[in-house]
Amino acid sequence: MARRPTSPAQRQLDALTDLVLEVSSQHCVGDVLDVALRRCLALTGSQFGFIGLTRPGPAGGLDRLEIVAVDGFHPADGFYAEHRVIPLRPNLFSQVILADRPVRTEDATTAPHRVGQPEGHPPVGTFLGVPLRLDGSPIGMVGLANRATGYQDEHERLALTYASLIAVLVHKAELYDRARHTNASLERLVEERTLQLQRARDELAEQAARLQAVLADTVDAAERERRRIAVDIHDGIGQLLIGAMLELTSGEHRLAAGQADAAAASLGSAREILAEVETEFRQVVHDLRPPILDGLGLPAALRDVADRFAVHAQVECRVEIDGPAVRLAPDAEISLYRVVQEALQNVAAHADAGRCVLRLAFAHDEGVVRITVEDDGRGFDQAVADRDVARGLQRGGRRHLGLESMRRRMESQAGRCSVASAPGRGTVVTAQVPLVEPG
Repeated sequence: MARRPTSPAQRQLDALTDLVLEVSSQHCVGDVLDVALRRCLALTGSQFGFIGLTRPGPAGGLDRLEIVAVDGFHPADGFYAEHRVIPLRPNLFSQVILADRPVRTEDATTAPHRVGQPEGHPPVGTFLGVPLRLDGSPIGMVGLANRATGYQDEHERLALTYASLIAVLVHKAELYDRARHTNASLERLVEERTLQLQRARDELAEQAARLQAVLADTVDAAERERRRIAVDIHDGIGQLLIGAMLELTSGEHRLAAGQADAAAASLGSAREILAEVETEFRQVVHDLRPPILDGLGLPAALRDVADRFAVHAQVECRVEIDGPAVRLAPDAEISLYRVVQEALQNVAAHADAGRCVLRLAFAHDEGVVRITVEDDGRGFDQAVADRDVARGLQRGGRRHLGLESMRRRMESQAGRCSVASAPGRGTVVTAQVPLVEPG
């Protein structure tokens, strides 16, 4: 049985169906336009054509046409760099887009709204342009050219049908592109946030390691201080008390034997020993919390600790006071005092310094009390010190963890502590707390 000839309407319907099937797998706007234009040229018998989309100009209006797809025309290199965007001045293109209607002519070179063609563009004879519409508004156009026998009503209807389908496909592809870009942006954002969270977690782990090291060092320091006090009491006060008891016992025996002068001598020796006990006891109490700090305040306490340091370390230590002195909360004063003790201990143990300056500034205009301890010793590499603290190491004894301990002590008083040092250039420790007088 012979097949019935296919009608032009059926061929057009089949062409539209094929177009839909072919572009259904395309998501890129450029690919969709290339496929649609190629099929439109084949169905209308056009030699070449283009698809253009409107673009906003400097003033914001849609007064430019960007050529986004071309078929049947292979321009020279650099042609589109100059002619890809076309102003919508009075010409055939503006009639299609701004008037929102199809335009066709038998000879584009004699059309009323022609403006000529750029050099390198093939001659245009017959021409058909139809608008691309989306939601009732033109978004561009399809231009077909050089059909051998001219364009008829059926070609215009077919082109309009293609244009409607192309507009929907372009919108779909643009939505896909936006969704793809949005997904890519979200993926980058998630990746950035993940990296930020990882860095934050690493920083928290590092801070936890630092705190653990400082805590361990603080516990060790407290335990060493307990042992030192115990040894001082046992070897110092304890032995002196035993000596005093022996002298008292001797005096008691001599008094019973009627040796009054000898008994008086024993009591005198016991008195001298007990005076030494009092001196030793005061020193122990001073080390636990210096009475001069509670009684006379921070300036006097720092002068006292500087004098003791100069005698013990054989390092010249000068004290400078700036600003009207005021009393601070007890916790703030003892924290500053302990920072100075720690800094001076580091100078004595590690700096090999010949001179040290201790400055106490009551900066009322800044609302802070600031202490600096500066030495002219050998200094150290801060990067190495920071790395050692992060790793929980203790280079040179407790030195670097001592610096971290000072920082933590100041942070506990809403203050801060910083250390500036370099090999061969000495060290400057700066600590400060808010200048808040006790209420």
